[in-house]
Amino acid sequence: MRKNLILFWMIAVILPLSSFAQGVDFKSLTMKEAQAVAEKEKKMIFIDFYTTWCGPCKMMSSEVFTQDQVGEYFNRTFVNLKVDAEKGEGVELAKKYQVKAYPTFVVLRADGTEVYRTAGARPADEFVDKIRKGIDPKWSPEGLTRRYEKGERTPELVNEYALLQMESGNGEIGGKVVQEYFDKLSDKKRVKPENFFLYDRYTLNYKDPKADYMFANKDRFIKVNGKEVVEPLLYNWLRQEMIPFVMAKGVPDTGENLKALQDLETKIQKAALANPGCMSELDEIARVRWGGDLKAYLDICREKFASLESKDRFSILLSLGALQEENDTIKTLAAGLLRDHLDEFENTNRRVLYMTLLNLEGKKEYRLRASIDGVKKGKVTVSYFLRGKFEREDYEFDNHMIDISLAGRDTVAASVRLLCEELACPTARGNDYYPHFNFIVVPGEAAVVKVNAEKGKVAELEWQRGGSISHDFVRLNYDLLEADERDYNQLVMDNIIRGGDIRDYPDEFQASWDAGKRRVMAFIRENPNSFISVMELWEHYIWFDENEAEDIYNRFPANLKVSPYGRVIAQRLERSKDSRTGQSAKNFVKKDMNGKTVSLEKLRGKYVLLDFWGSWCGPCRASHPHLKELYEKYKKQVVFINVAQENVKDLNEARKLWKTAVKEDGMTWTQILNNEGRDEYDVVRLFNISSFPTKVLIDPNGVVVSRMVGGMVDAGEILKKVLGK
Repeated sequence: MRKNLILFWMIAVILPLSSFAQGVDFKSLTMKEAQAVAEKEKKMIFIDFYTTWCGPCKMMSSEVFTQDQVGEYFNRTFVNLKVDAEKGEGVELAKKYQVKAYPTFVVLRADGTEVYRTAGARPADEFVDKIRKGIDPKWSPEGLTRRYEKGERTPELVNEYALLQMESGNGEIGGKVVQEYFDKLSDKKRVKPENFFLYDRYTLNYKDPKADYMFANKDRFIKVNGKEVVEPLLYNWLRQEMIPFVMAKGVPDTGENLKALQDLETKIQKAALANPGCMSELDEIARVRWGGDLKAYLDICREKFASLESKDRFSILLSLGALQEENDTIKTLAAGLLRDHLDEFENTNRRVLYMTLLNLEGKKEYRLRASIDGVKKGKVTVSYFLRGKFEREDYEFDNHMIDISLAGRDTVAASVRLLCEELACPTARGNDYYPHFNFIVVPGEAAVVKVNAEKGKVAELEWQRGGSISHDFVRLNYDLLEADERDYNQLVMDNIIRGGDIRDYPDEFQASWDAGKRRVMAFIRENPNSFISVMELWEHYIWFDENEAEDIYNRFPANLKVSPYGRVIAQRLERSKDSRTGQSAKNFVKKDMNGKTVSLEKLRGKYVLLDFWGSWCGPCRASHPHLKELYEKYKKQVVFINVAQENVKDLNEARKLWKTAVKEDGMTWTQILNNEGRDEYDVVRLFNISSFPTKVLIDPNGVVVSRMVGGMVDAGEILKKVLGK
């Protein structure tokens, strides 16, 4: 019984301790609620102002605020809040307390008045000490200043007061405080541990007189402070001086700089460090870099990298950005070295090196951040075509946030498929259907959107912020969708799930097609300054009369005209000058299928409808039944001429394919094979035909009055409009 009682009391004592030691307990409270709790518990308020993109913020959250000793102090002393400075109440709080950098930590009284602030990530012990002293009147900025001005000069006070001046932007005053203190110390006190802060905090390089003093008195410093403390500091000063000589940019080849390198090598030898680290490897790299052969330099970097410290590898890799203007061989070698070591680094360092790599490769990053309320975590697949090649990349996401980074040189449309069980719909074929959304990859841009996704529903995007091109893409493809398009998109999804045939809904398809065409054409006409407009005009050039296309092109700003899409449009417009509507049709003379000569010039006084097609062209063949109807209706007013272009080199084979298709399609009017006599009259080239089917209507005066490109254009409507019936 006694043993059980003892065990009970041991557990009772241990449990509160272990439950208390859980890191900082950040409360989910509004500022007003936090003030009420602070007033009741007689505590101050600690606010961690952060952002979701801030690397140091994440480091503090994962490595400092999770530690037991940090939690013990902060939970006892403060009501703790984490405030996203870019969301909700955090926006106003950050503005009120003038938060300019992240992370920023602010301590407040219960009434909201500021007591102390500091910024930037720090190790746990240093951070706790910083906050503890910051709220102590004796160590507050006012307290430190008052004590220093009264003449107090203890090592701890001088250390904190000098740091206060430097953090306040008064670096010159802080340096003067340190130097005056150092100058007044005796030789004996200069080596004391309590004054070691003069060297490890306020001596920046080995040219500082304080560094000279330590080098000259190395043995005394080691005796009093220990080799494990002194030698790393000496090594770091020497290493810092060596680093410029190993950078890719290189120190200018002058006699003065060569002497500086030689003096540094002499100083390294005299220092006689018990653990010289990787100084000899750095010196080897420096000597090769001094020689000026960049390939040899990159080769020795690769050879010696395994022996270098991580911070030295980082410095060298970061410096490779200076090679952007070198030849492709050097840039490729530098990019390869960067890529091989990129995964050694994390957070901000990795991102900086990644951007350096992209610059060397001539690429830029595009970042898409998408919140998705309906799903907390899962997988997404990004797919797109790049220079004719299908690309696919997989990403994991968590906490309702998709974060995708893609790098490249080209702007391309892409699709994201949401492979989440919550959204999976079993289909009649036995597999699962997952919704998707489309976006555009724009190197150098970023976009933040919200994804509205429900099971069995077409996913939609809501724009939040980002680059102008991404914004216009979302506006065109989501905000401006007409009801017929939305209905048809949902109908397509429903058919996939049920196993139906979408071809059973031709009217719905036509309505969606017409709405989409109206939407895109209106956007292009109304947004001449948008990159999306020039891209869409390039893709849907055939929808426009080329005179209107030229007018739109002329309204594009210069940067869009010289874009890859703009240049192609300009080429098309140039080629079409002699064959557009309003231009006189060029004459041709050809033999028809029956050997009869057909001359366009001799057909003056009549309307002529040219139908450019080929036996291989599905949309062409699909349009022929309707063309037969038009022929029967208008054959007394219009001369119908079909001009076939077969995609085979052998003329006999071309004739066979052509004649077979004409017979199968039941076309009894004038039929011409462009492959025959092409050297003399290439009718396809004369009329600038780049897409099949294309129909060209010529009036009795020999003037082109209409060009109908594609199988979706109804030539009957054009004939009715022109002929009045």
